[in-house]
Amino acid sequence: MQRVQNSFVLIIGIVGVFVAGNEPEPGCPPIVSRAEWSARPPKAITYTPFPVDKAIIIHTATPQCTTPDQCTERVRSTQQFHMAERNFNDIGYTFLIGGDGRIYEGVGWHKTGAHTRGYNSNSLGIAFIGNFEDVLPSDAMMNALRNLLTCGVQQGELKRDYKLLGHRQLISTISPGKKLYEALQKMPNWAASV
Repeated sequence: MQRVQNSFVLIIGIVGVFVAGNEPEPGCPPIVSRAEWSARPPKAITYTPFPVDKAIIIHTATPQCTTPDQCTERVRSTQQFHMAERNFNDIGYTFLIGGDGRIYEGVGWHKTGAHTRGYNSNSLGIAFIGNFEDVLPSDAMMNALRNLLTCGVQQGELKRDYKLLGHRQLISTISPGKKLYEALQKMPNWAASV
């Protein structure tokens, strides 16, 4: 009987470790991993020193997505476009936020993206999937952004005094779109200038 109990405890312990290993970090939102959205392997990886001091918000200027299937397809097609047409090593963004309210891993923490020339090595590039020139992002998307930024600070990926910036502040573009840009200005850590 003792042997059966010990085996049961061992199995439960192993399952507990496996499940805990697949959980998001405490205080962090779930993030759809590259494996979950079927990312292609990158051509190369460049690592970024952390914590970074900027979070740059971008829009993809593509049609929006509202379901996990649509958003996963948008992320895959964005990676394909970046790698095939722009000759990037991978998808250009650190993370993407879909209209389904989920966060999608781009290159991910500690890796240099290709989102904003001159700022890629000291920032996160977070892209909202869609065009936000005339349309506000959903509350779910804005909450996902807040939760991701909070997680970044808690995990030491993003400095506490980071600057939250719109893409248009750094390069000549309408990104992240007028409506999203206005919404960002109401958030903590908003920086009117670099």
